[in-house]
Amino acid sequence: MKRSGLIVFSCLVLLGTPAIAQVTNLDFNEETDKKDWSFSFTPYALLAAQSTDVGGEKIRQSFNDLSSITNAGFQFVSTVRYKRFSFSVDGTFATLGIEEESGPVSIEVGIKQNIIDLRGGYTFYSTFQSEETDIAKGWSIEGTLGGKNWVNNLVIDLNIDLGPIGSIQERIREPLSWWDMMVGVRTNILVSPKVLLGASFSVGGFGIGDSSKFTHDLTYINAFRVWRYMTINAGFRSFKYKRIDNGLETKVNVLGPLLGVSFILN
Repeated sequence: MKRSGLIVFSCLVLLGTPAIAQVTNLDFNEETDKKDWSFSFTPYALLAAQSTDVGGEKIRQSFNDLSSITNAGFQFVSTVRYKRFSFSVDGTFATLGIEEESGPVSIEVGIKQNIIDLRGGYTFYSTFQSEETDIAKGWSIEGTLGGKNWVNNLVIDLNIDLGPIGSIQERIREPLSWWDMMVGVRTNILVSPKVLLGASFSVGGFGIGDSSKFTHDLTYINAFRVWRYMTINAGFRSFKYKRIDNGLETKVNVLGPLLGVSFILN
């Protein structure tokens, strides 16, 4: 694969970075103080690096490499909960771009990306009634099921300068989209009135239709309550997937720290 091909593919690999399933139901209240309904909204950022294996080539990109080709972007996750049931929407919206020039040939790649992760959840176990001597003040386990929709619009502008006789210009448009079914589990541990630890793990794809052959992700969150209606979240996420498209096998591994702020109504 030539350098120009690697540049194009590097942009596409970034599309493999899904939105993050952060802990959003940051309920620090005791069971006797809980309400049936709760809502949270969390803008966040993943400071990721990635490694990619595709077609015999290996691509390694740091956070600086990825951020340099991102022109604009926004990530959020929002959750509505009623008693033990929950529904969350995790979204990524980004505009990526890169230009490369080699002699008379120049190439410009632009990508508009929308990734929506929809999850329903049910809390199988939850207790926030503990003794003063207990290390954990509360603990919950939740199962999740849903789907992730990837929509990416790729535009490649190719220009070949032929000098006095003019130039050759070509525009290529390539839409790319698919769904991955996701099944997971999430747990929250309340260690103090102002500190909650959360972890989630999910798997999906399973090669159903045009989906990823297999994908899994792990997220760990530390949530710090700074106000009754707001927490600051910091953690780490590792994500890996394998996908085959038009006979080309791609393996992507994304990992890095994440930061977010949750606004909560409960």
